[in-house]
Amino acid sequence: MRLALSTIFLTALLFSGASQAGELEDIRALLGQMQKTLQQQQARIEQLEKQAATRSPPESAAPTAASTPLPAARPNAAPRIVMASTAGSSPNSIPPSTQPNATEPSQPDMPFATFYGRLDIFGEANWGGSTGNRLAIESGGMTGSRVGLKGGKALSPETNFIYQLETGFFANDGKLGQTDSTHTRIFGRQLYVGLEGRLGKLTVGRQYSPFFLEMMVYDAFDNGYGSPTNDGNVKPGPTRYDNSIVYSSPRYHGLASSTFASLGGENGGVEQSTLGLTLDYAKGPLGLGLAYQYDNHNTYTDRSNRHAFAGASYQIGKVRLMGGLAGVDTRYDSGIDSEWRSWFFGSRIDVTATGQLRLNYGEGHTPGATIKDRGRVFSAAWMESINQQFKAYVVWSRHLNEEGVAFAPSGTAANGYYTVNPGDTANGLAAGVQYYF
Repeated sequence: MRLALSTIFLTALLFSGASQAGELEDIRALLGQMQKTLQQQQARIEQLEKQAATRSPPESAAPTAASTPLPAARPNAAPRIVMASTAGSSPNSIPPSTQPNATEPSQPDMPFATFYGRLDIFGEANWGGSTGNRLAIESGGMTGSRVGLKGGKALSPETNFIYQLETGFFANDGKLGQTDSTHTRIFGRQLYVGLEGRLGKLTVGRQYSPFFLEMMVYDAFDNGYGSPTNDGNVKPGPTRYDNSIVYSSPRYHGLASSTFASLGGENGGVEQSTLGLTLDYAKGPLGLGLAYQYDNHNTYTDRSNRHAFAGASYQIGKVRLMGGLAGVDTRYDSGIDSEWRSWFFGSRIDVTATGQLRLNYGEGHTPGATIKDRGRVFSAAWMESINQQFKAYVVWSRHLNEEGVAFAPSGTAANGYYTVNPGDTANGLAAGVQYYF
């Protein structure tokens, strides 16, 4: 305001045509005062700019942990649903796609869930048995068809709550898998909850037997079509157990173990309970495995079953050799005991970047049997990986049976089978596709 008044006054004096010396002195005084006022205003502006700079950082500065509060806990946040498409995963594995995306802000308290599945459908031709030939479309040649949901939630920086629900089905007719005359299971393949952390994993529910999983590590066909562990020559025991508790240790210097118990829930004892233990060593090209399982009166006729297995594998360039020895001793209520001894050997050969040749031979028999019951099987398969989600395969399998057994090739989770008479030779040729999502 003072600057404006001084300017008006100076202008009036100039236009008045004043020529007296006193008036000129007044003009000089006003000009000096105006210059002083301008200097004061400039200093004030610089002071205000400095104060503003100390109160807020420049826009280019990155926020620090102290200046940026952490997101508030979201106990009622909806789970993140992601899709899994990792082919060739093991039955209990969780694909990497369950981890937060790089573009998504990480919120450790938020639960995650992965929807996944597999489709396996194949055509099959069988011949050689006295019952005649067979043509069929079946589901579950090299792996069972399934859909599932798995996930968890971080309870602490080192501990996660985990769960898995998995339904098996037949892709050729849409029926549920893992059902029988007394059970219709919605989640017949797996249903468990548990904790996972630095000290290992503990799960409770319906889940795979560690004995079965350990044997599959050393089976070149992974219990698929033509595998001796699938057709009866080698007996892996029950695949899954209800009411089971499994503890799996972390791997330390190549060594890992699993402890297993299935509770029968019977009054007055521990009937229909199962206990098991596995040890596995994997380091470099070498793999070694041991497994033991004791079933206490799991059926109406047998008193107990004792399963034992030892396996080994070794990688030589593009060839992996693998095999194992297995046995089961059965004690029946009638007092008659039986034994079954078996072995198998196979290989996986990476012939091309996308194609793998698998070979497998196995046999089993009852030592000292009155009626000879040795069964032999040789199988060859070609697995072609079209991409990460799609595979195609062709398998040929031949079974040689003595008069006491009637083994034949079949899919790992098929709804129909080729049946032959004891002593028959059975052949199978299967071609199928797998899709992972």
